[in-house]
Amino acid sequence: MRRLLLITGDLATGKTTFSNALSARYGAAVLQKDRIKEVLGDEIGFRDRAENKRLSLATVALMTHVFSALTVSGVPLILEANFRANELEKIHAAAEKGGYRVLTLVLRGEIGVLFERYCRRMTRENRHPVHLSAPLHVREEFERYVLDARTETVPGEKVEIDASDFSYQTDEALLGRIDAFFTEE
Repeated sequence: MRRLLLITGDLATGKTTFSNALSARYGAAVLQKDRIKEVLGDEIGFRDRAENKRLSLATVALMTHVFSALTVSGVPLILEANFRANELEKIHAAAEKGGYRVLTLVLRGEIGVLFERYCRRMTRENRHPVHLSAPLHVREEFERYVLDARTETVPGEKVEIDASDFSYQTDEALLGRIDAFFTEE
């Protein structure tokens, strides 16, 4: 059976790093929202937060379109983003049409830890400008954003993961669960 692994969840949980590791482990192609948004930002540009949000929406729409087009290949795929419920529904519909089984990894963490990690990432790493327009440097705004996103329904088969630290990325039980997903008939 064809496989689609979705990786979603809170900001600053290590989604991109984990998707890269899983892509290498399973030989699966990976589409990452941040990377696509960076390309679109470089090519199209943006002037303000509203345009940046439109880039985000366009990025997920593009990811969904590319996934839909790739379903004819049957290759295993990984899509990574902080998806919203309506986006997940579209991806699930395309997966069903293409004969893909879907597993969603939902990464969550302790808000204080995630906020510190997010702020560190924004100030100490060489982040692309397309990621710097969100007004989430105030803890209350960050918390409100994360808690709002957590109210979204995640359809289908899912695994909830505590990403307060990065030990989940080498957790043998979790990796065994993902191994089974990619290898079961």
